[in-house]
Amino acid sequence: MIKPCCLGDLIMTTPLLEVIRSNYPEATITYVAGSWSKVIAEHQPAVDIVIDSQTVGISGRYSLSDYLKLAQRLRQRHFDLAFVLDRSPMLALLPWLAGIPRRVGPDSLGRGFALTDKVAVSTSPEQLEHQAEIYLNLARAIGLTVQHPHMHFQPTAEERQSALHASGLQIAVFPGGGSNPGMELTAKRWPLARYRALVDRLVKERQARVLLIGGPDDTALTQAILNELDVPEGTVIDLAGKLSIGQLAAQLEACSLFIGNDSSPMHLAAAVGIPVIAIFGPTSPQEYGPYPLDEAKHVAIWRHPTGRPCFFLGQMQACANCTCMASVSVDDVWEAVERLTSSAQSKEVAS
Repeated sequence: MIKPCCLGDLIMTTPLLEVIRSNYPEATITYVAGSWSKVIAEHQPAVDIVIDSQTVGISGRYSLSDYLKLAQRLRQRHFDLAFVLDRSPMLALLPWLAGIPRRVGPDSLGRGFALTDKVAVSTSPEQLEHQAEIYLNLARAIGLTVQHPHMHFQPTAEERQSALHASGLQIAVFPGGGSNPGMELTAKRWPLARYRALVDRLVKERQARVLLIGGPDDTALTQAILNELDVPEGTVIDLAGKLSIGQLAAQLEACSLFIGNDSSPMHLAAAVGIPVIAIFGPTSPQEYGPYPLDEAKHVAIWRHPTGRPCFFLGQMQACANCTCMASVSVDDVWEAVERLTSSAQSKEVAS
């Protein structure tokens, strides 16, 4: 499998990994991923080998020499089949250069010209396809059995030992997102003032312990939320910039609920199996929502005024009225919180 970037995108490939392993139980599965995102592949029980493609596959960040060296590394392994999970013509060409006889991948706008099995992908905002389903369609196209796969991420025992646990509700809140190598899309972020109001209600009305999560670049956001909060000490803990991806997954696993923007932590929360409330704006949950979309504990809130995403086919379209994130109210999110946490608390009482 070839998918260099990015964290959330790699998590959405894990249902396909499940399908490949179930259909080819004896196969050696190799995942080619970038330095930034290979941690996802490294935490997949279905993956035998991870090859670091470094920056190859990230536009503008690699040379022709880097690209050819990777092709040569792949050629030396004599693969039988490659799934190219990116719509880049350069990545579609890579397994051809590596001498891999069968090359399966999405063919969007003719960019899959080097593939042997080209699978059509919608290019219309009127016919949106979830990214995980696009990958699963590759398996369907070559006759593999696809049942009802889920996303996966398996923290190590050591990573699980580092997680904070609580006797009552413990809720992870992620105010960041929209930042990946080669792309900044901070329009995907719900207003901080609304996160602050939500955290205040979670603590005071649901007696929850709230964990503010994020990477090193999100510390200013979490600190801004904390600065104006008036809640008892210890009820809100700032973990932004303090956890590795594996530790974050283990910490999410120990939470009752995740609330946040369309982001890799949102997909990670779904991948470890906890309830998810995802807030959407320029992107559509039909393409990027917590997968599977029909899971009762997955809630995606989208109030886009046109019902058509501003971010489509990998690009942000011109938008004259950027109100989609502001259209999601605290009450919208709170309604989902009450539904999902009431269910969680009922299970705790029953046990």
